[in-house]
Amino acid sequence: MKIEIELPEQLPHGHAGSFKKGVADALLKGVSTRLEHTPTGHELSREKGKEIGTHLTRRIAEITKE
Repeated sequence: MKIEIELPEQLPHGHAGSFKKGVADALLKGVSTRLEHTPTGHELSREKGKEIGTHLTRRIAEITKE
């Protein structure tokens, strides 16, 4: 499945972390287990999520003013 999201054109210098925290806050709202816990058998799904998070991190870095 492909989902398109619209990122801001630019973020002020030093704001990438706050932007990512906001995204994480929204994504993790309602999670019923501790963040560090991955239920047995869910490891592959967590790794796939990390891959997408890494891609987002690179894209956010591209829009952050230096």
